[in-house]
Amino acid sequence: MNYVSKNDFYEIRVASLITNLDRDSLLELYQPIIGASSASLYLTLSTQKKSNGDSILKTEQLLKSMQLTANEFYSARRYLEAVGLIRTFESVIEDVRCYIYVIYSPKSPKAFFEDTLFKGLLILSVGEKEAKRLASKWKVNLTIPEEYHEVSASFLDVYKIDYDDPSFRKEFSTTILGRDHGRANLDFNYDLFFGYVGENSSITASSFKKKDMKEISRLATLFGLDEKRMAFIVVDEYNPESSTHLDFEKIKNRCEEEIRFNIVKNVEKSNVSGDSELSKKIQLMEETAPAKFLQYLQQGTKPARSDIAIANTLSKDYGFGNGIINTIIEYVLYKNDNILSKNYCEKIASSLAREGVTTTVDAMNYLKKTVVKSSKKKINASQKKEKEIESSQISLDEMNELLNDLEVKKHGK
Repeated sequence: MNYVSKNDFYEIRVASLITNLDRDSLLELYQPIIGASSASLYLTLSTQKKSNGDSILKTEQLLKSMQLTANEFYSARRYLEAVGLIRTFESVIEDVRCYIYVIYSPKSPKAFFEDTLFKGLLILSVGEKEAKRLASKWKVNLTIPEEYHEVSASFLDVYKIDYDDPSFRKEFSTTILGRDHGRANLDFNYDLFFGYVGENSSITASSFKKKDMKEISRLATLFGLDEKRMAFIVVDEYNPESSTHLDFEKIKNRCEEEIRFNIVKNVEKSNVSGDSELSKKIQLMEETAPAKFLQYLQQGTKPARSDIAIANTLSKDYGFGNGIINTIIEYVLYKNDNILSKNYCEKIASSLAREGVTTTVDAMNYLKKTVVKSSKKKINASQKKEKEIESSQISLDEMNELLNDLEVKKHGK
């Protein structure tokens, strides 16, 4: 429901360690893009967790202590959810609503400024000059003069490990608090989806399980379909006589069929600052569904089912968004003579997952470093590859020209 009542109850769960450095990052980097009320709400909730433990709290007292109306609180909370600082879970039992607020740490300054979306929002909020000043505050000087050489002890210099000792095979099932931050909430709009479903059927929102909606939103993102198109597909495939109601293999096939007819007229711009080819390329990668990206690469023809299955794996098994999936696809095609190898894609995806890559910029930087490392063996060839990756294998002009051609062909039919 899109409101909050003073009679609601809530609990607080902390998903990450939150340090004083995080609070500085929140106030200097996040506050300009989420507002003072949202920043204050975040600090209040994280403080309440310390003082109240796992207690169930009443929203009325929170509103009084922060001097916020219910609407102001709801608005502030939505900003925190949007940028991944909190996740909200709701339960309604006999008209009593209870919430669980899961709190995540802010991005580190490094991760914040490497994230195209967050950096762009900051520039829009405070201006490029101030954003650069804030970035310079967090600059780290790791330059070591040439006359110094490292004398640090290695791990094995100090510890003599017997790997056969059973101590090294023990596992703890307990979830341990660590460093984790939520992702910006750019997800499927459930309310809009349910609205279209209700307009075109007698199916109610309660008919869908939470796991059903996760899969519906994931497929929508993968194939670039909006809430309306997904609602029509789900309504068509909904089987009230089945115990599960939904056959997601059929829904996936229907989504795949949509690619044939649903050509995008243009790619909308996101809040990314800068006119460089690279910034435009990143924007394009993040806004284009992988299935449509494959279609563009093939001059508008339908992608092979096996290629779509690879993109589906990267989305489902690794949890990557459009930008990272498209980066992997383009990189593998470039390195593998235009052959989209499943094993190669999964190898790259596993490496990105181990590196903790969460943004398109991180993925591009990691793959760029991979090319730089290989340049030590093949200097001349790799310099050319690195330059092409940095400026992108698909130029923005070529992409726009292709989109225009596709649109002309569509209307000419």
